[in-house]
Amino acid sequence: MEGTGQLRVTLLGAFQASRDGAVLPVPGARLRALLVRLALAGGHPVGRTGLIKAIWADDPPDEPAHALQALVSRLRRILGSADAVTRHAGGYRLAVDAADVDALRFEHLAAQGRDRLRSGDP
Repeated sequence: MEGTGQLRVTLLGAFQASRDGAVLPVPGARLRALLVRLALAGGHPVGRTGLIKAIWADDPPDEPAHALQALVSRLRRILGSADAVTRHAGGYRLAVDAADVDALRFEHLAAQGRDRLRSGDP
């Protein structure tokens, strides 16, 4: 597996995942939902229950833990590394920095702007 560069995830506007400037195709709504939920955690673990709810909402498959594991395996292949999504107690973690997820970067910068405005530094 080749995925050694920084993973970047674009959620605002058109969805896109990329590594080293190369776009990574993430086919299917369920795989995208898995990647989006993990990316929004900004590198922190997300519990299986939360992931299952984000992917299947109120209509999970008969064996949701197995279906989730299959999706995680597919996502690892797409991202080019088994370390791209690691298992943690009761869930999974995406190897991504919050600064490399555009929605999280936006939230951070907006909070900084509000703080500066409050301190009188527009």
